[in-house]
Amino acid sequence: MDQRVLEFIGDLRRAEIRISPSEALDALAASAEIGLIDRESFKAALAATLVKESRDLPTFDRLFDLYFLDLQALGAGLAKALGPEDPRIQELLDRLLAEEGLELDDMTELLLRGQGSEMEMAIRSGGQGAGLERLMYLLQVGFFSRRIQDRFDWSAIERDLERLMQALEARGIDPGRLARIRNYLDLRLEAFRRMIRQHVERELERRAHRQGERLTRELLTDKPLFALTPDEVAQMKSVVARLARKIKDALALRRRQEDRGRIDSRRTIRKSLQYGGIPMEIMLRRRHREKPKLVTICDVSDSVRNASRFMLQLVWSLQECFSRVRSYVFVSEIAEVTQAFDTYPVEPAVEWALRGAPVDYHCRSDFGYAFSRFCRTELESLDRRTTILVLGDARNNYNDHQAWALRLIRERVKGVIWLNPEGQWGWGVGDSVMPLYAPSCDVVRECRTIGQLGEVVDNLVHHWWRR
Repeated sequence: MDQRVLEFIGDLRRAEIRISPSEALDALAASAEIGLIDRESFKAALAATLVKESRDLPTFDRLFDLYFLDLQALGAGLAKALGPEDPRIQELLDRLLAEEGLELDDMTELLLRGQGSEMEMAIRSGGQGAGLERLMYLLQVGFFSRRIQDRFDWSAIERDLERLMQALEARGIDPGRLARIRNYLDLRLEAFRRMIRQHVERELERRAHRQGERLTRELLTDKPLFALTPDEVAQMKSVVARLARKIKDALALRRRQEDRGRIDSRRTIRKSLQYGGIPMEIMLRRRHREKPKLVTICDVSDSVRNASRFMLQLVWSLQECFSRVRSYVFVSEIAEVTQAFDTYPVEPAVEWALRGAPVDYHCRSDFGYAFSRFCRTELESLDRRTTILVLGDARNNYNDHQAWALRLIRERVKGVIWLNPEGQWGWGVGDSVMPLYAPSCDVVRECRTIGQLGEVVDNLVHHWWRR
């Protein structure tokens, strides 16, 4: 059971649920104390020791059902799989074994008297060295079922069953009843083989689910944002949430390290002089970093709406990493949506920004007009701790680009970062004015996919704002 729980914890970690070694030990201790008799108590014990946030519960429930699905079958389900029980035959066999003093193989004893849970444990023990970690395809089920079966001494089982039948025949039991007894034993033998195959099939389902989920995530991460279907957009929301958590966890670790401080070698050596050169007291150098300010300006026109959706979701999730976050959306007119981000949960806030803000979502994009309006109304609120993050394709529909506005904004802030969801091959082609805005930007990056967006934001959080 400990090995199974550790495998389960490994998959939880791969699903990006944070579990420390001490929490894993707590889970092992709790599962040993609770046992497997009551599935719900066992599940609650694992959840209490491993899950720290409510948003991780759906992932925990899904993986728990894949790992411990057999716990539900350990009652009537497995008894049914073993075939119909005949109390009179079982009583006759028990009396025969007691009177004749026959010594049977352990597996034969298990087949005669064992319950479903005991058989399942025997199958798990037999499968430990069968190489199930290489199980990936449906066509391999038969092969690995045979490998597990080969770990049991079937010839000894057959010899024991034959001895039982000979002893019953010697007692003068009529042929019809002997045939029923033999059929009863064959059914239990076949049920055990069937349980082995079901065990392999469940292992395949668990591994296929994990591989399939990872493959889907990788494919969607590298798929252009404009090509995502509505169903894929819904799936990508969880990917972006996972990305935000990863960045926040890394930042939290860095802050803890900075709070502790680093060894100041000069002060430590100087302090050690009063102890004869032995560093009895370690002196630390702490460095206070102020959280940066962030202003996001997102184009929410139809051509880049998916990119804006994920950018806004990512910024909402990372708000606590900044001292202040202000968010704006525009097509031609520009409007602030910060209040919605401060008030609503992430999905309602993003949907409101994409559909309910006081801008005309159906007009043609005009970056120049949006920047000039922002410059006239918000320029005085900007300072050297502020970073401007712009997301848009810079397709201005042949309107006046008004690049002067972006230059004025750049003079007031720490830096301007532009994320363009269009490939670089299109910059400056047709109505694209990206080459006119680029000189006023400190960083210009292509962000056609979630993977590229994540790399850029991760780099900004860990490097740009540390300078």
